[in-house]
Amino acid sequence: MRSILFIFAAFLTQHLFAQTVNLYGISPSYSQLGKISKKWSYNLNATSVINLVDQTIEAKKFPAGHTHMILQAMSIYQVNKKLSVGGGYAFGRHNIFGLRENENRLIAQVSYQHKLGNFVITHRGRFEWRQPINLQTHIASQASIGRYQFWVTYPLYDTSKKKTGFYLTASNEAFLYFKGATNGPVSSRNGSLLSEDWMHIGGGYNAGKTRVEMGYCFQSLVRNKAQDYRFFNLLQLNIYHTVNWDDVQYWWYM
Repeated sequence: MRSILFIFAAFLTQHLFAQTVNLYGISPSYSQLGKISKKWSYNLNATSVINLVDQTIEAKKFPAGHTHMILQAMSIYQVNKKLSVGGGYAFGRHNIFGLRENENRLIAQVSYQHKLGNFVITHRGRFEWRQPINLQTHIASQASIGRYQFWVTYPLYDTSKKKTGFYLTASNEAFLYFKGATNGPVSSRNGSLLSEDWMHIGGGYNAGKTRVEMGYCFQSLVRNKAQDYRFFNLLQLNIYHTVNWDDVQYWWYM
């Protein structure tokens, strides 16, 4: 945790001496977890990012509008109550202020969850191979990215007596660009291994099979070798839904 805070402090310190771009927007997302069997499940996720404010910085225009859309499908195997592994595919469609691209992603991940008192802590390590395709030049390039997320949830209700109630949540996710794409949002020429960091804080309501969550997300990204930054301040609106297909099949054949 200290290393994450140190990295974030380094981001803030450096941006004082670099040309930064501060953006403000909203990010709605929907995530569905489907229980196929005791060990196997799937996850479907759709996420969108919208920039809400028109800006012109150093003669470069940053127009308001839709910037990112990610559709993701994963298969997950539950090794035990704490450990799971998974893999899948994601498709991205981006309009990053003039850079329009489609992106294919192959994903492998491992998750470990445990409790510390009343806190539920989740560690997630992920490797992504990305292939962005510039829609103007039709040139494709590749990127190899590692992601580590530390996620804490604190229920505001007695979980031994109730299954529903309000909760608080906070997380940090660091991105390691082993190889950046030459035509992607994070260039291979930006000179940084740690090129992105996302911090999130919020809360929501757990209704059992559905959770609704709202929070603030701060995304920092190294734009170039001069260590200029792009900061994205996002209002996140998340819906998480779990489907037990045994229940669905029982209802269907009644």
